[in-house]
Amino acid sequence: MDQAQIFVHEDEVRDNEVDIQGIVNNANYFIYMAHARHKHLKQLGVDFSEFHRSGYDLLLVRSEIDFKSSLRDGDQYLVTSKIEPLGRIRIVFAHEVIRKADNKIVVAAQNIGTCVATATGRPCFPDSLKKSFGFAS
Repeated sequence: MDQAQIFVHEDEVRDNEVDIQGIVNNANYFIYMAHARHKHLKQLGVDFSEFHRSGYDLLLVRSEIDFKSSLRDGDQYLVTSKIEPLGRIRIVFAHEVIRKADNKIVVAAQNIGTCVATATGRPCFPDSLKKSFGFAS
């Protein structure tokens, strides 16, 4: 699973992501993680549009998030993404959002996903996806 180990995306908080309290609104952390997750998948050769055209969709089925601190306007941060198998047809995207200034973990989360065949709507895990993730067949 070497290539799927840990992906890191770097970004900066924009002013429109901050709420009246002067901190990043909690919903934005899900967007940060989704963006990093999609970039991670693309690095592994999984393009959402192409994957959909081939008859499959990746879906999140569960999210668990721990808010440990807050980001503020202008903060630079890292989002880590690690993909691990969970049973036969699920995967875990483990994420951390880390403030660069002090290396503090702001958010820790696990997002559980699955793959669905568009023709049947049934969960599956195609060999091509296992190969992209570096999982043994």
